[in-house]
Amino acid sequence: MKKLFVLLSMFLLIGCAAQEPQEPSTETPTEPVVEEKEDSVVSFMAVGDNLIHAAIYMNAYAKYGAYEFDDIYSEIKYFVESKDVAYINQETILGGTELGLSHYPMFNSPHEIGEAVANAGFDWIASCSNHSMDKFEAGIISDLNFWDQYPDIVTTGLNRSFEEQQTNKYIERNGVKFGVLGYTYGTNGIEIPEGKEYLVNLYSKERIKEDVERLKGTCDSILVSMHWGDEYSTTPNAEQQELAQYMADLGVDVIIGEHPHVIQPMDWVEGKDGNRTLVIYSLGNFLSSQDEPFNMLGGCASFDIRKDGDTGEITVENVKWYPVVNHISNGDYTAGTRDYRVYLLKDYTDELASQHRLGVTRQYFIDKTEEVMNDKFEIVY
Repeated sequence: MKKLFVLLSMFLLIGCAAQEPQEPSTETPTEPVVEEKEDSVVSFMAVGDNLIHAAIYMNAYAKYGAYEFDDIYSEIKYFVESKDVAYINQETILGGTELGLSHYPMFNSPHEIGEAVANAGFDWIASCSNHSMDKFEAGIISDLNFWDQYPDIVTTGLNRSFEEQQTNKYIERNGVKFGVLGYTYGTNGIEIPEGKEYLVNLYSKERIKEDVERLKGTCDSILVSMHWGDEYSTTPNAEQQELAQYMADLGVDVIIGEHPHVIQPMDWVEGKDGNRTLVIYSLGNFLSSQDEPFNMLGGCASFDIRKDGDTGEITVENVKWYPVVNHISNGDYTAGTRDYRVYLLKDYTDELASQHRLGVTRQYFIDKTEEVMNDKFEIVY
């Protein structure tokens, strides 16, 4: 018993010795390292009206024996493919040959135009315009059925059902998710069937607000395509300006405009919360067979959208304007000897201009650009 008592005492002494207080440390505790997240940047480009007159598809068929249009976009394809997202306004409905191809005033274009647009690298097709009902409901269904074979391409503005109209459209690049919307002012007086108002997105403040609010919280940034303005006017009208301010107040980041068939300026519009919205009032024509030199000048808006890696804040930056030339050479379109091609003005030479059927010069396009555009953004010649 004595031995047991002695052993217990020794264990207690050892335990007490181990628990004696230590001198406080003078070392400063190390702060945890907080790594800053990298920003995500997405590059965009946008061009205007892909307006397919009969001379364009007749020339292609006479030249190739088929509706082949890839060469039209071949000179600008490198620039389209250099961007993360490329936008184009498909002015004329792609109803295809089965519905009968047609010209002004009620257009219907070959599906092969869409194939060439896809081959050129475009990602976002603004499908609704004042010509959306030119082949009635059948044209819209044929158009959208065609685009179904390109699941990576997003179309806005046309719908086959109410459910499709209410389904949010997104484009995702580099970890940034964009909600995209598209509208037109009307359909040239052709009535949309009662009960099928979903076929074409006609804009109103109420409609835009409802759609923007549905997108909020589901994406990082919202972009809107607007078919608006007065034809052949180089300045935005009061409605364009009012709607631009309205959408800026809703928090839309970029508004892309088309329809006038001539260029209009870009501008910044400040929203009610201090946000800045880039407004591209009109990109003009991208491709057409119109007869006036000014209609041969379009625009390509180039910009980046940056998402802050820490805060998620969105900013639009590096905005530039690239003038675009719709080149049409001398030749007979019924014989397939006319060359339709689209160039950035920076790639368009005096020699090419000398071959343009409308007798323009390269300097003409520079002068017209400077006449219309403001000095808020860089213009690349």
